[in-house]
Amino acid sequence: MQHIDSTQNKIVKEIKSLSNKKDREKKKLFLLEGERLISEIPSAEDIAYIAVSESYGGNIDKYENVYVLNDKLFSSVCETVSPQGIMAVCRIKDSKPLIADNDKAPLYIVLENVADPGNMGTIIRTADAAGADAVFLSSGCVDIYNPKVIRSTMGSIFHLPIYRNVDTLELMCGLNEKGIMTVVSHLKGFLTPYSVDMTQGCAIFIGNEANGISDELTDEAECLVKIPMPGNAESINAGVAGGILIYEAVRQRMFHNM
Repeated sequence: MQHIDSTQNKIVKEIKSLSNKKDREKKKLFLLEGERLISEIPSAEDIAYIAVSESYGGNIDKYENVYVLNDKLFSSVCETVSPQGIMAVCRIKDSKPLIADNDKAPLYIVLENVADPGNMGTIIRTADAAGADAVFLSSGCVDIYNPKVIRSTMGSIFHLPIYRNVDTLELMCGLNEKGIMTVVSHLKGFLTPYSVDMTQGCAIFIGNEANGISDELTDEAECLVKIPMPGNAESINAGVAGGILIYEAVRQRMFHNM
């Protein structure tokens, strides 16, 4: 263990820099705060190092590279309002290339330009809970390693493949060619999610909070669905919409397999 008391220490500077997307990409590192999230890290190889506060009382013997910061310094590098006294600097690893196998009726979730960190995290966490096979993110999405996204996923980023900076139009065309149904949530849809067979291989596309799915994807999609809204609201939150569609696929598959 190494004790750190200076704001000029290179480790302190590096931790602070990871709040910036450009630095995260350059260094291939991102930050996790709190015992719960750190417990989800699948392998010690994923951890570059651990930082703890002097007053932290948890077990750190299992970690190799540990830096101890005085309490004031530790708080200054935290993103959370109430720090738990431990953080991990983790290595960014890209998912292995996808081999889409329609025989296994995969369930994919595709996000196009989803900008809100809370929505992004909620959808990824929901996809994880639903047993989705992969999540795809367009280059216009909020960064998956944004601290707010990380906290919102509650560790789900470690549980399923997540592909970043995806050309969603190219992906959609490729899935259509493989017979994997592409389902787009759109206000122009004539079908409800409940009338579409999602027991087959399918990919659910969810668009930007303000603008929805792009015209390019809308034109190429195999199926446009509209979530019923008998009330007065014109639209619903992207995270909620994603949850409705994902769990309709889960419901259908559960009954299909009974």
